[in-house]
Amino acid sequence: MQFTIATLATALIGLSAASPVTSNERRYVSGACGIHVTQWQKNENGVGAAYQYDVIIKDAIGESVGGASRLAIGDFQASTVFSQLPYGLVITSGAVDSDPVGFAYAGYQFSSSVGCSTGAYDGGNREMDCGITC
Repeated sequence: MQFTIATLATALIGLSAASPVTSNERRYVSGACGIHVTQWQKNENGVGAAYQYDVIIKDAIGESVGGASRLAIGDFQASTVFSQLPYGLVITSGAVDSDPVGFAYAGYQFSSSVGCSTGAYDGGNREMDCGITC
């Protein structure tokens, strides 16, 4: 239940989180954009008590338009990653490895278990690839 509430809050935040980049300064190709995420396990390989995320946001031609490195997000908390895209990508972290990672972009809600291709944990991290319309 707690994760569902956090996911709903994530979707609402994603609707209202406009990019800090003004519209006439944005440089991206719209269409089918991609997100690559590496989730680092808690308490492994120097990671503290919160999951950490490496995020790469790519436009429709595969060019990197933003992201974050080693973004720490606490249990059932959310953080927004801004890029050249018009809205921020909201990421919601679970509390245990089996919890899905929640995402929201421009009102579209998806997760590591629905809407993304997600690998298994290997060497203290797992990789995810997700698609969004941008």
